[in-house]
Amino acid sequence: MTNIYKNREIPKFLLDKRYLIGSVIFILVFSFFFMTIYTPFSNTNWIGVKDWSHLGMSVVFYIGALLILFVSKYIMLLTQRRTNIYLWVYALWFFSEILLLSIFYTFFTVAIVGKSDLSIYTIFYKGFGCMLLIIAIPYTIMTLYAAYKAKTEELQLLQYELSLATNNTVAYPSLINLHDYNGALKLTISADSLYYMESQDNYVKIYYENQGKMLSYMLRCRTKAVEENLSETNMVRCHRSFMVNIIKINHIKKVGKARYVVLNNTEIKPIPVSKSYFKNLVERIDKYNASAVTAENAAAASNTPIIPTEEVIESPQEGSAE
Repeated sequence: MTNIYKNREIPKFLLDKRYLIGSVIFILVFSFFFMTIYTPFSNTNWIGVKDWSHLGMSVVFYIGALLILFVSKYIMLLTQRRTNIYLWVYALWFFSEILLLSIFYTFFTVAIVGKSDLSIYTIFYKGFGCMLLIIAIPYTIMTLYAAYKAKTEELQLLQYELSLATNNTVAYPSLINLHDYNGALKLTISADSLYYMESQDNYVKIYYENQGKMLSYMLRCRTKAVEENLSETNMVRCHRSFMVNIIKINHIKKVGKARYVVLNNTEIKPIPVSKSYFKNLVERIDKYNASAVTAENAAAASNTPIIPTEEVIESPQEGSAE
């Protein structure tokens, strides 16, 4: 893949599930303030709260618009799992959302609100212009913010790799190579810095530490591929969405019927452990502890941290992690 082709890809944060949901909420909030300012200057707009009738119709319209946007984002999520979404696809998607919302607004204005004094073409034309501004402004802000986050992440990664290169105590056996979906090497990380990974659809979010600060990097790759690539390392799957570094485990706690991995960094929330992965997790911990003891002499072995495989902390208030 050429650099020109790569540059056509949209910022990866735009396809994050939480980011997509947040974008819908941002658009709706922005549209409310926009329509409040725009209404006095429009003869086709009826959205507002000046009486109960307008309020009710506005609420129904916003619910419909919300469904359209959520369905659009859901289809985008399904699409990006199967193929890359480039800038021209994203722009086309953006235009399609405006078109659908404009058609919905026109239909709602004519059929529900009953504005028969204007032609359907006038309503659609003005509605399209309004929707264009309502969606274009938030999308522009979000795209710039996503690009900023991606560049910041890349800069943090570069700083980490520079510090890794100047650290003479790091040897190859403790380094982990991570590749993207094309097989290209994207990140070389020390096992001592890596804490855990979280699956996010077509991406794996990698959490690591540099100079005492927790950082993250989004790698476009399936979790299964990462798991297979790291099968000989200390990374182990504990949940369908999480992999943890065994050497970073402080203990495993039980909360009600659920179990959680607690890592030795207080900034990281306990990570859920599924029943289907618990047995393998404990076996890998036992194997690590056994190899750590046998690999060192008696003096060194006495200083080797042994990870508890079970620490029961009952708390009925918390739910199951399965």
